[in-house]
Amino acid sequence: MRLGIVVAGLMIAASVAQAQQTKAAEPQIPTEQQKKTMVALQPPIEQQKKTIVVLQGATSGSECPGALRASQQATGGGTVWTTALEDRKDSLAKTMPPHGLGVHVQFADLTAVRMLELRVTYEPLGLKRMPVELGTNGFASAMTEREKNFNVDREAATLVDADLLVGPAATITRVYLLSARFADGSVWRASTPDACSVVPNRFMLVKSK
Repeated sequence: MRLGIVVAGLMIAASVAQAQQTKAAEPQIPTEQQKKTMVALQPPIEQQKKTIVVLQGATSGSECPGALRASQQATGGGTVWTTALEDRKDSLAKTMPPHGLGVHVQFADLTAVRMLELRVTYEPLGLKRMPVELGTNGFASAMTEREKNFNVDREAATLVDADLLVGPAATITRVYLLSARFADGSVWRASTPDACSVVPNRFMLVKSK
């Protein structure tokens, strides 16, 4: 009789253990509140895709906090241009329609960005380019270059882009990232002028010329 009780007890214990294992193996279904929290913590899928594409296709300096890329473009069309800090003080520049050259800049990072401080160097019209020493990207001496500075303020996003209006210019030589302010309060500043810079792509669409 005692042997029967022991066997029955072992069978019950085995059944309980099997039930516990089955329960542990079942996937835990999140509650509605947990689902909302998970969605809120993740950026929109399309935004994630755009950030990944830019990060993979960008060329930037060795110290860049994120990925920087730029493309030269002609003025015209319905583009909303960001004016240089120097030109904002020029009353004549304020009244003139956009003309000359501009550059489309994109900066991407996995941490959302709020503000970028950028510098664009360019060759003014009328200056003849000639081969010079290495390190000048095949353009005239840096003494012939001019520069303009831009502040790009945006709603925090992992991908920030802007069209920077340079104005009358033969070509845009380089775009420099001077500082970046992120949504988490951190700030990156370039330790040297060349810490984060990129030569813009100079291929322009026919309709933009």
